[in-house]
Amino acid sequence: MRKLVWIVAPFCFAAAPTSAEIFKCAGKDGVVVYQNFRCEIDSLGSLPTSPALVAANGSTQAKATASRPQPTEPSVGMTAEEVRAIWGEPTDTFNEEPGDGGRAEVWAYGSDRSVRFDHKSRVIAVQKQGG
Repeated sequence: MRKLVWIVAPFCFAAAPTSAEIFKCAGKDGVVVYQNFRCEIDSLGSLPTSPALVAANGSTQAKATASRPQPTEPSVGMTAEEVRAIWGEPTDTFNEEPGDGGRAEVWAYGSDRSVRFDHKSRVIAVQKQGG
C-alpha cells in the first residue's frame, strides 16, 4: 500500500501550468512599471489622458488616442479635470458627509445633473434627472 501512495502522490500535487500577462509600462517620471493589466488602464480602471507604452528597447511611446472616441458623459473613475473637460465648470459645488463617515465633493450642473467625487478627486457617482 505504501508503494502505491508514493507512486500516485507526485501526480496529485503536480500543478497545472499557469500563465499570466505582465505589461511593461511607463509610470510617472518615466519609471518602468510592471503590472497585470494593460498600460492604458490605471489602477482605478479609468483611462489616463496620455497613456504610454514602453518599447522593447526601453523607450516610451505615447499610445495613439485619436482613434478612441472622447467621452461625452462623466463616468465613475474619471478625474475632476476630465469631468471639467466634458461638462465645463459646475454651477455650484458643495461638500457632504455620507453616513459611512467619508467626505465627498459634489459638483452641481443646474438642478438636473451632478457629479460626486471621493477624497482623491475621482468620480464615484454621476446623477442625471430625466436623461
